[in-house]
Amino acid sequence: MTQAGLMVGPLLAEAGLPSDILEDSNVRVSARSQIIFLNLVAESLQDSLLGFHIARDFDLRELGTFYYLLASTDAVGTAIDAAARYDFVMNEGIRLQQTRASIFSVSYAYVGLERNLDRHQMEFWVTCMVRLCRHLTNLDINPSGVEFVHAREGDVSEMERYFASSISFAAQQDRISFGVEVPDLPLVTADPYLNRILRDYHQESLDQHRKFHDSLRVRVENAIMPRLPHGTATIGSIASDLGMSSRTLSRRLADDGLTFTTILDDLRSNLSRRYLPNRTLSVSQIAWLLGYKELSSFVHAFQRWTGTTPTDVRRQLKSAEAPDSHVGSDVTQ
Repeated sequence: MTQAGLMVGPLLAEAGLPSDILEDSNVRVSARSQIIFLNLVAESLQDSLLGFHIARDFDLRELGTFYYLLASTDAVGTAIDAAARYDFVMNEGIRLQQTRASIFSVSYAYVGLERNLDRHQMEFWVTCMVRLCRHLTNLDINPSGVEFVHAREGDVSEMERYFASSISFAAQQDRISFGVEVPDLPLVTADPYLNRILRDYHQESLDQHRKFHDSLRVRVENAIMPRLPHGTATIGSIASDLGMSSRTLSRRLADDGLTFTTILDDLRSNLSRRYLPNRTLSVSQIAWLLGYKELSSFVHAFQRWTGTTPTDVRRQLKSAEAPDSHVGSDVTQ
């Protein structure tokens, strides 16, 4: 923002971030505020690939001791194990997990935070992981697949060229897949003595700061999000995803004064308002993303939420724009 000659202060305030973050890079801020700020900056810069661009271009050493922790391990799989164990120290809102089966994959999930808020931060972390794997091994490692939960339309060829892989959006999870040989690839930066020191340091930090708890409502919303486009967001499937029965989930939600139907309806309502300003998505596509089999069902629900129709909202947005204005609302999908 500063390099572009734009005012940063108003966006910091809108995202709930302290102004002194510009002078002190050690100030910790909430994951939610980070996401909101990235969305605002992407809109201001008219950069729909902001998270990807940051991850591709920044100095990896800016990750601080977390970078050196990963770089000092002996192999890719060990580095990702360390990232999964100490990810809370880096960002309390995101969790990382690796799976070794017929393929090697690294998946991401949010805790205490609605997944539907974000696009740019997740694209940052996925891109950053691929870049780290290449940098620390000095090999041209390409993923076999890249998946994102959020929906996206438009040109993503720049990302596809970087990953040298196809990218799936509106997927079941945020995940990178690699060949089975990747976790055993040695790191050219391995240093067992430094790694021992940094593991002790990060374990101490983890013990001191891990007080973050996610609410049941947010866990339900995050479980619903990837299932919506596939029409499988039922209380039974979500309860199963959360490791409980439908009856238990209903009872626990009732304890908080909530119902599954209310959460699902509120999430669809919020998402519809995020998707509509993005004209690369047709109203029919939005209905599908929200899990409606029929367009008419979405239209009726939207009228119940807002008292108007999706088409009328689109018409109002278009008439309110200046001739040369930029529609950047899609960055908040």
